[in-house]
Amino acid sequence: MATYKDVLLRGIRHAGAQSQETHSAIQEIAKTKPQTSTQITNEASSVQETGESSLGIFLGPVRTTESTESTIEGCASSFGQEGVPTNSEEVIVGTKHDSETSDISGGKWELGKLYTNLPTKEHKVLLTIDDGPGNYTDEILDFLKSYNIKAIFFVSGDTVKRYPETYEEGHEIGSHTYCHRNFYKLEKTSSLEEMKQTLISDLDKTEKNVKDIIPEAKIRFLRMPDGYYRDWVGEIAMKYEYVTMNWSVGGDWFDKPDEEIIKMFKSAIKPGAIILLHDGRNRGKRALKILEEIVPYILSQGYSFADPKEFF
Repeated sequence: MATYKDVLLRGIRHAGAQSQETHSAIQEIAKTKPQTSTQITNEASSVQETGESSLGIFLGPVRTTESTESTIEGCASSFGQEGVPTNSEEVIVGTKHDSETSDISGGKWELGKLYTNLPTKEHKVLLTIDDGPGNYTDEILDFLKSYNIKAIFFVSGDTVKRYPETYEEGHEIGSHTYCHRNFYKLEKTSSLEEMKQTLISDLDKTEKNVKDIIPEAKIRFLRMPDGYYRDWVGEIAMKYEYVTMNWSVGGDWFDKPDEEIIKMFKSAIKPGAIILLHDGRNRGKRALKILEEIVPYILSQGYSFADPKEFF
């Protein structure tokens, strides 16, 4: 098994340390307070009303636990809690906001937009995998290699060091922040400035842990836990030169038979779809089973899997 340094980010654009000017700009964003967290909550709806989408999947509200105490210093993780939908009528199909892109944008990624679809009308889909590394990451990588599929692995900064030999060469590494903190809950109890500082700290820690393994690594994508997004998140992401991304279809967390979940994924495939699966936190085994079913199906329908690098 090759090491992280040998295989993780070969073929990805290398970059040096973040400049002092960029770091200063990020801190300036953190100091601004154009809105209170209450105003943000009221003005930015997280998802559409419940109903069947054109993808054949249901949209629904993000649920938060009113009684759960949020913390800044500790990590109030949302994983496996009410912040994550638990049935197929509450799936989040890419959190919707004014800044997201629904057009083609010249076929290239653009900073400052929230992507829930690829910037193309071609019969291409993108595979993204969250929350890892995990116990099944190696097997997922072997499977993807057999089909020559390149994906984005959105890693959690608190787990990335626990599995020093995981990713296959050529895949993009995205930030999933540090510890799957629930920002929907956090905005109920924290000021906007506190939330900005928390996100900046989480992003910096994740960058450090990835670069400790591969100093030349360049993270180019950000996906917030639970698909959280506000305009201030996009502003911070731009300063890190991150493309912000949610998804078109996801749901491997549902307490449903695998056959139902696989059918749901197949029904949602369309040009430009962004697929969400999980390789971390005990979901990797199911993700591998889903991949084994949907990848041959997607290819049989005349689609190809996009390499995320082709849109830069």
